[in-house]
Amino acid sequence: MATMSAFTQPPRPASYLYVWTGDADTTSSDFLAVIDVRRGSATYAQVISTVPVGAKGTGPHHTEHQVERDGILFANGFGAGRTFRFDVNQAASPKLLGSFTTVGDYSFPHSFVQLAGGHRLGTFQGHGRSNTPPGGLVELDRQGRLVRASSARSSGFDTLDMRPYSLAVLPAIDRVVSTSTDMLADHGAHLQIWRLSDLALLHTIPLPKTNGGDGHPHEGAPTGKYNEQHHLFPGEPRPLVDGKTVLLATFTCGFYRVSAIDSPAPQIDFVKAFGGLDCAVPVLVGTRWVQTIPDEHAVVTLDVSDAMHPRELARVTFDSTFRPHWMAYDAPSGRLVVNDGDKQLQLVTMNATTGALAIDSAFRDRGATQPGVRFDRATWPHGATGPARAHGSVFSRGR
Repeated sequence: MATMSAFTQPPRPASYLYVWTGDADTTSSDFLAVIDVRRGSATYAQVISTVPVGAKGTGPHHTEHQVERDGILFANGFGAGRTFRFDVNQAASPKLLGSFTTVGDYSFPHSFVQLAGGHRLGTFQGHGRSNTPPGGLVELDRQGRLVRASSARSSGFDTLDMRPYSLAVLPAIDRVVSTSTDMLADHGAHLQIWRLSDLALLHTIPLPKTNGGDGHPHEGAPTGKYNEQHHLFPGEPRPLVDGKTVLLATFTCGFYRVSAIDSPAPQIDFVKAFGGLDCAVPVLVGTRWVQTIPDEHAVVTLDVSDAMHPRELARVTFDSTFRPHWMAYDAPSGRLVVNDGDKQLQLVTMNATTGALAIDSAFRDRGATQPGVRFDRATWPHGATGPARAHGSVFSRGR
């Protein structure tokens, strides 16, 4: 007879939310905030602790998109070209482990994905202390030390454009897909494909340009700075469940499929454009693509089981003060954290089967009449340092 220990316990919902936060006027330390997301808790939606990093004005930007099994969280202060490492194994009481800046010759790290052995693969925007292009891919150990690296320099392309931004790792086909978008200037319209086993750069491909008559949906694209140029500023690539196809969104609201990635001729196809001109971080849950659309104050769910013909399943719309930017997902609870990269943070529930979305109305500051936690407050657990700006936000691992 099997004993209870022979069965794997299902993962529990996250208890806490980690929010990588910058002091708004840059006169006090940036910090990691811990918010209680235990439903029914007496401190639900409250900031219960903070971990100052001892550095001001680092420009807190991306964290990893999930806490990995080793309980080490990388959080990038892009403005300072500095990434901080936190130990979150004691979920309510994270500890700062240290930080790093340049790794080898590469500088200004941006995004990280954990590899099977526990190392991180990161995109670095430049090299040298002056952040000179091109950047590259860098593999680091858990301490942030160099394992190996490879340049994004590509023959026949302007090195100014080779600014690795984010990445998707596809171990089943020995590939990495990265996007190139300059964090500090209006450069970016390329995708690069690398071999994972040796980080050899195999392909640099411009994203196909788009126009209103290309036969694909262009939802509410107004005349403006970028008009129909939805190929500009590729951001977040996500691998589909087949392990060999990638979907990606651009910051100009384009949506693309990348296929035949391990072939001599990878294919990039424009799928559609979302409404507005300024889209941001997505989440992929199985065949459900969840997209932030700041200009519409909305988050939408698409069925991408047929990636070239996505179908909108649901959307949730916030009030006019909230422009959703960052998202991360907690699978056991079906919750999304959504923030505006500034003053507000919300929780949204998602039904992974139907795609239905709903704002968690109970997740709110004490005494508030509207849902959400605000960061334009006077005091924090570490002191009265004033308003702050929230960016990378990620759920703790359920224990």
